[in-house]
Amino acid sequence: MTEPRPRSFAEKLAHVIATVHPPDRGPYSYREMEAGIQERGLAPVSGAYINQLVKERRDNPAMSVIESIAGFFGVPPGYFFDDEIAANIDKQLEALARWRDSEAIETAERIMQLGPRDRRTVVDLIDSLQQYEEQPRDRRTRRKPATHD
Repeated sequence: MTEPRPRSFAEKLAHVIATVHPPDRGPYSYREMEAGIQERGLAPVSGAYINQLVKERRDNPAMSVIESIAGFFGVPPGYFFDDEIAANIDKQLEALARWRDSEAIETAERIMQLGPRDRRTVVDLIDSLQQYEEQPRDRRTRRKPATHD
């Protein structure tokens, strides 16, 4: 079995751009990244240069550029060099992305208003739904449609 090839700097940068952004909106523009880096007092990096790094038109950025980009996105600079660090950060970013979803937040807040027994019932229901979804389609039993009286 072959190990996956290490991701390039550009691939990691593109991933962090696509993943780390405010709730209920898409990724930052390159100009927003440039302005955000400047607002944080980090070493300046132009939006055009970030674009070139993502598109692999430029490579081997200076450490100050890496530190500024990492600082803007709240990841350690090692994210761009060390695949083990990147894998750990990516797991955290995936969890963050799930919580960024306002519907998930609202659902979690409503569940936390329930008593312990009722929260356990909700967890059991979620487990049942996940088991159902994991079954091959041809082995699923048909669910009855909800009735609204």
